[in-house]
Amino acid sequence: MSLPISERRKLREIERGIASSDPRLAGLYSMFGRLSRFEAMPRVERIRAGVIRRAARVKRKVALWATS
Repeated sequence: MSLPISERRKLREIERGIASSDPRLAGLYSMFGRLSRFEAMPRVERIRAGVIRRAARVKRKVALWATS
């Protein structure tokens, strides 16, 4: 799944925060990621990138409408 760059940045910031505050927890997340990387994402948890983009577009339009 491909996320927008802003979402990827937020996730990297969270990851760095966890790694600096609790290295053991960061190690556990890393291990979980390696063990589960080849498993299929459960259907319920899949998010299509189009849905995210559409929601962002609507949000921008509403913001523009509210400021004009």
